Amino acid sequence: MFSSNRGSHRPNRRAVGAFVAFLTALILQTAAASATTVAPLSDAEKIDALIRAVEARKELQFIRLDVAHSAGEAAGLLRIKLAFAGSRVKTVDEFIDYVATASSTTGKPYFVRYPDGRQVTSAEFLREELKRIESAPVAGDAPDR
Repeated sequence: MFSSNRGSHRPNRRAVGAFVAFLTALILQTAAASATTVAPLSDAEKIDALIRAVEARKELQFIRLDVAHSAGEAAGLLRIKLAFAGSRVKTVDEFIDYVATASSTTGKPYFVRYPDGRQVTSAEFLREELKRIESAPVAGDAPDR
């Protein structure tokens, strides 16, 4: 009754074309997704982000050797000390521990004073800022505002 051509199992050209188009779209989508993935920040980028975070906190006072400094002055000092340290500072932890927390001549710690009068060591302030920087969403992941 039914005629069957059992030896001929050639795929339908239209089905093959649709399958190839589907695979191409899948590959392109995967490539686009991986292209938007951002690598974690390097230590140098984290250090730069910390200095910019200090500079942006205009409401804070940065206490160095019992003298209050503005955010801009504090950031400038950190940049100078980092440049002076040169290749001796390779990691963000070394930057915080050896450059940004105490006077290199007296060893006296630096502090950050908030508008309410609360004062913390610069090490505590910078470690909190570092946590914020490391947990910040990458570009393209931020919610629309």
